[in-house]
Amino acid sequence: MVAVKTLVSGAVLAGLAPSAFAATIIGWNTANVAVAPTPADYVTATSVVFDRDAGDPAASPTGAIAFTPPEAASPGIKVVNGAFELGGPGPQPSIAGCIMASSSATCDSPFQSGKRFKEIVTGKAPVDLVFDLGPDSPSFENVGYEVYHRLVNDTGVALRGFTIELGFGVGSGFVASSAGDGLGFSTGFTAGPDDLNAFSQFPFGLFGDADGNPNFTLDGFFAAERTGFDLLFSEDILSSQGFYGPYADLFGPWMTRDVVPDGAFWDFDSDPLTDDLLMAWQREDSVWELRRDIVNGVAVSLAVAEEFASLADVIARLGVQLGDGPIEDLANLNATYAIALADSFSGDDFTLRVTVAPVPLPGAAPLLIAALAVFGLAARRRAAA
Repeated sequence: MVAVKTLVSGAVLAGLAPSAFAATIIGWNTANVAVAPTPADYVTATSVVFDRDAGDPAASPTGAIAFTPPEAASPGIKVVNGAFELGGPGPQPSIAGCIMASSSATCDSPFQSGKRFKEIVTGKAPVDLVFDLGPDSPSFENVGYEVYHRLVNDTGVALRGFTIELGFGVGSGFVASSAGDGLGFSTGFTAGPDDLNAFSQFPFGLFGDADGNPNFTLDGFFAAERTGFDLLFSEDILSSQGFYGPYADLFGPWMTRDVVPDGAFWDFDSDPLTDDLLMAWQREDSVWELRRDIVNGVAVSLAVAEEFASLADVIARLGVQLGDGPIEDLANLNATYAIALADSFSGDDFTLRVTVAPVPLPGAAPLLIAALAVFGLAARRRAAA
């Protein structure tokens, strides 16, 4: 497993270290959000985020928060308060709580419990999420609020990076947080690889080494190596600095979900609350590549991938029913970090802003056109099925 590079600016020293912080995050302020009701189980809904008050006739949508019951319910984000010890060997510092999906899970719930909120970025404008604060301070030393964040590229183009920024207000009224104002990303939070304060990764099921993760028995489908964006950490901005790991070598820039390739998935445990297992994928040349086998009812990685002309041939080879669909996690990036509020902070709320950076034209045009040409056939097949 290749180590994640640590990129540090001089501003990292100005971040907020462990303390008994002076305010409590009490909830997601949805004034600039059209909150969707909870739909039927397994139906996805989106609470749409706007660039101003959602009731303003001039409001423009900038992104959305997606949720799918029974894993998560409306509005899509919640804040949990309380002392939760960070995972890892030996005594660990506590977080004051977390910002997470509005599910039944809490900050220290186990793997696949639905902790990450899913932010759909459209690229039309920065997406601003506002959080309200209460006057009460946590009574215990902590490293701030952990954020369980997932970014979904729905821009329609490949992305070269992103920033996550702290500030105040939304849309054209946004004002960036400044050094020393008491709001910042936490330097005391060290839950990332190599004790990073903040990190990003594409989901483990596609890229990861099972030997280092107790939740998995199989290496990642595409590579036994983590991959994502390096992050430049400063007090108020997390900025991507290019890829680490194999993602870019395999797929180029961060793919939009409209053009991700198709995969063949096995419902290995008949549990609708767990993810189906990716067994094969359809390459650019339309060939189906099988990368996992089933031995005595258990999935195993193949040492050498096998090629098939059709999905029906893959199903016949494995002898089990498979479902096909887009490999959505190629467009999904997980980001983990913490937000801290120092004694000097006196505001009533703050904004968490996400801005994405498309691949510049004309470089993006051939990539997108090629991707649409290659995967458009697969999309048409899905529509006709």
